Amino acid sequence: MSYQIPQLKDQELELTLTIKNSRFIANLRHANGRDECDIHLNDMRRKYPDANHHCWAVVAAAPDNSTYWGLSDAGEPSGTAGKPMLQVLSHCGIGEVSVVVCRYFGGTKLGTGGLVKAYGEAVKQVVEQCPTTLKQSLTELHIECHYDLSGQLEYLCKKHDALINQRHYSDSLSLNVAVPSLQLSALRADIAAFTSVKVSTQRD
Repeated sequence: MSYQIPQLKDQELELTLTIKNSRFIANLRHANGRDECDIHLNDMRRKYPDANHHCWAVVAAAPDNSTYWGLSDAGEPSGTAGKPMLQVLSHCGIGEVSVVVCRYFGGTKLGTGGLVKAYGEAVKQVVEQCPTTLKQSLTELHIECHYDLSGQLEYLCKKHDALINQRHYSDSLSLNVAVPSLQLSALRADIAAFTSVKVSTQRD
């Protein structure tokens, strides 16, 4: 599986949305796991200790893996903050992403519909500004070949961005190779040209 993840120069991205004098400060970070989301939330509480609410949403793994989704209204009326935030995150196609929105109340109540729109819009805007990079899962292959093919196989591994993690020398040469998912089929096809080479999958 491959998917986009945040690639942030300064480790975080932040913007402020003002609606009827209420300020919604949206801060986005890369979060590979819920622990990193917790760190993000605690950092924002320290950064904006006097904010009225610190609402958050996270997609802490692949975008379609709902097991790693999370949200909190943080004192706002139920369903008006975390839910619209997660709605945006879970449909933006980016994985491993955490957003905390700190709200400073401006004196005018926005109502439930206004809050839903404001929190969703704050996340939408910060996500739209987020640069990303492609994350590819790796498949580990075990390759056995004659020594005279080692140079050609190492060339193919380099060609397909596969990393040789281990070499074992005995009657034949054994290689343990980590292959990016998008390169796996092409590498297997190239190796298939050598009938004496044995290839097995270690782990997907």
